[in-house]
Amino acid sequence: MANSVWAAKGPLGNRNFRLILGGAAIGHLLMPLQFVTQILWVQAHAPEDVWLILVALIGASRGVGALTFGLYGGALADRFDRRKLLLTTQALLVLMTIGITGLMLGSDGGTVGFVFFFLLTFLSAGLQSIDMPTRLAIVPDILGPDLTPAGMSLNQVAGQLAMPIALIGMGFIIDSLGFGGAYGLSLIGQFVVILFLARMSERMPFAEPRKQRGVYGFGEAIKDVRDGLAYARGHKVVLWVIVLLVTMMGLGMPAVGNLGPAWITTVIGVEIRDLGWVMMTWGLGSLVAALLMTRFASIPRRGLVIGGGALLFALSYVVFTIDNTVANVVIGNFGLGAGMTTAMVSSTILIQQLVPNEVRGRIMGILQLNMGFAQLMTMPVAILGQWLTLPVLFPGLALVTLGAILLVLATRRQILRA
Repeated sequence: MANSVWAAKGPLGNRNFRLILGGAAIGHLLMPLQFVTQILWVQAHAPEDVWLILVALIGASRGVGALTFGLYGGALADRFDRRKLLLTTQALLVLMTIGITGLMLGSDGGTVGFVFFFLLTFLSAGLQSIDMPTRLAIVPDILGPDLTPAGMSLNQVAGQLAMPIALIGMGFIIDSLGFGGAYGLSLIGQFVVILFLARMSERMPFAEPRKQRGVYGFGEAIKDVRDGLAYARGHKVVLWVIVLLVTMMGLGMPAVGNLGPAWITTVIGVEIRDLGWVMMTWGLGSLVAALLMTRFASIPRRGLVIGGGALLFALSYVVFTIDNTVANVVIGNFGLGAGMTTAMVSSTILIQQLVPNEVRGRIMGILQLNMGFAQLMTMPVAILGQWLTLPVLFPGLALVTLGAILLVLATRRQILRA
């Protein structure tokens, strides 16, 4: 009876889902503020001849952290209570935020300051790579298979409603409070996320019981990770969807995401206080895509949507870089946001439908590695950019991305048939 009532009301009729949804929205409010504040702090304090490489090191630190902890995080999500795991990671993220805020307030960079900054960034990314697959894996536990597609799309809608707001206010907040004050402001949101998680009921009606095996050692973790990788390799649709996303994100995000603020402020010449207005169209594009996917949550050919999203991302990347104007950035950002959201959310929904619960967390962890790989690729892209200059490098890289995505879709038709 309870399940039928929830189905009638949709995902928002479920209190646990509303709380996890609120936490996701707050997370999307915090991410751009934290990330852009980090970039601008490094840009302001780094030596002139290596500033771009040090900015890229933010992405590299995040990427190494995500790749180091990502698979392990998925294994933890399959082994332990997912709600308690989320509470633990959020509490540790609060400590990381306090540390980075203290550095920004008390340090002007320097070797020691940068070393500690990048170490804390690495640890934060590692914790986030545990948090993300756990959040994705817990949604079917809460909603069940019938409501999960709509729930995943609503999750994205909440995030993309929050993102334009965050991007608009971001420049004003940094300009008014300074780097440390702006970064420290995100602590308020993190405490609210913890409160939401604490208020969730422990009973997850669709969760399958997990075996309690005592202490979870390193050997068990490695075995769980291997099992997840073996499953992904053996399932051709899952494998090639992941390869497509890694290609899209690894070639595209270093330029338009991680180095995007540097491109907009240095090549395009936009002031920091106006940065949010230029970047907000990314969030608007994501919002439009998320709303459409919520409206058409029961699309049968999810693979076609994934392929279309990846192509839209690549074409928008070309628009973003083809000319050094604000108009190109604004239009390109809209398409990038829409394409990335379409491909990522549709991939998540498809994989949630294909994989069993006992490996869901691990497969979600593998899927999220595309973000870590994208962050890691920022360093070689920045080194090339320092040598060739960004206006020379980025347009060529955009065409390479488009060609690579077309190649994957043309040679692996099982993606489009899924």
